[in-house]
Amino acid sequence: MAFSKSLIYLSPGNLPSQWAHTVQIAKMAQAFSRKIKDFELVTSGDLLSMGQGMDAEFQDWYGLKECYKLVRLPVHLQSQLLLPQNYRNVLYYKLAVIYSLFKEDSLVYTRTSEIVELLLKIGKPVIWECHEPIEKDSLRAKLLKDRNLIGVVTISSQLAENYIQLGLDTDKLLMAHSGVDLNSFLPVLDKNLARQNLSLATEAKIILYSGHLYDSKGIPTILNLARLMPDCQFLLLGGWSTDVNRVKKNLQKEGLLNVSLIGHLPQSELVPYLYAADILILPTSQSWNLAEVTSPLKLFEYMAVGKPIVASALPNIMTVLRDRENAVLADPDNPISFQKAIVDLFENSHLATTIAERAFQDVQNFTWDIRANRIWQFALARFQEFKNTTYPSHHQMTRFLNLKNLYSILTSDLDPFFQEVISQDKNSYNSVDRP
Repeated sequence: MAFSKSLIYLSPGNLPSQWAHTVQIAKMAQAFSRKIKDFELVTSGDLLSMGQGMDAEFQDWYGLKECYKLVRLPVHLQSQLLLPQNYRNVLYYKLAVIYSLFKEDSLVYTRTSEIVELLLKIGKPVIWECHEPIEKDSLRAKLLKDRNLIGVVTISSQLAENYIQLGLDTDKLLMAHSGVDLNSFLPVLDKNLARQNLSLATEAKIILYSGHLYDSKGIPTILNLARLMPDCQFLLLGGWSTDVNRVKKNLQKEGLLNVSLIGHLPQSELVPYLYAADILILPTSQSWNLAEVTSPLKLFEYMAVGKPIVASALPNIMTVLRDRENAVLADPDNPISFQKAIVDLFENSHLATTIAERAFQDVQNFTWDIRANRIWQFALARFQEFKNTTYPSHHQMTRFLNLKNLYSILTSDLDPFFQEVISQDKNSYNSVDRP
């Protein structure tokens, strides 16, 4: 195998869907494609879409400015426009790994532990991006010690420490926050014009939340805020239809008329709402098991539109946001604390303008392009180190496409990995988005 100058990103197969992590994957793929001439993103599809590549619907859903190579593996009789909330396809995982074997000279990148397991089982080097804590003596913990796992990318120092304690070599680790595609928020929209286009009241005090509607995301805090601040209009963007209906019933039961549920929107339709808001809130609950390590996509999207932000004071969020410098931080799960922060911003326009401008300046360092460049340089260095130490120059690296490996992949039982995720966090697949 030659020194790799190409990258293949094996997604979980659930693109396109409403999951935030699929936005991260699609945007990172766009950024990788700008740096790497030979790049492709792999997802699931059907026979019709197999040769289609990226279509306009996929591009519009994720707000992609340019096309890149999208490979759709035929695992469905007929693909849906949006894949379901609980999508998981073992056949796709296996076909994705087999497909990567035909790309002998490509580095493999993935966020899917089942795919990592299959690749390591046949000795193929892989870079794994992981956003969740891993428990000691778990199946995933064993992956961290495999020599063919040549690198791990994560989004917080807390997760990095978790992996190191489980035996991951520090040289194999890169910490990189989530990011944002700044071009998706251009041109800048005037607040009043945005409201006019969206039929929103010009004089209303609009507080906006964008994201899923789980309790872990702080929805109870928002509803309590709405009770405390009847003079404000709260807009909630996002959520699966079941969650939208659940919250709608709560609103009707409580008689809250100042909360509007917009539902999930494509990336391009989300932007005008952000510009129409007065204040953007991120009330992540500290009771969420990922609260201390989350790096929400919406945080960086908020920063990109130059609006004042009120957010939960949680460890990883506080590595990006600083109280009264580029945001106002509030106590998690404390509606009174959030109310005080919001009132402060409405009463102190200088503070609101200052923190919004500083957040916009700071987010210039958190683009997907910058993140992709860091990861690509890290991946190349790790692959070179792996190649030099594992395969001396007078040896050829193993050719992975052979009958033995194909049999190993096709007969592998991946269910224990999925069950482990469920047992560690019953909400991780069905109720918790993982950016």
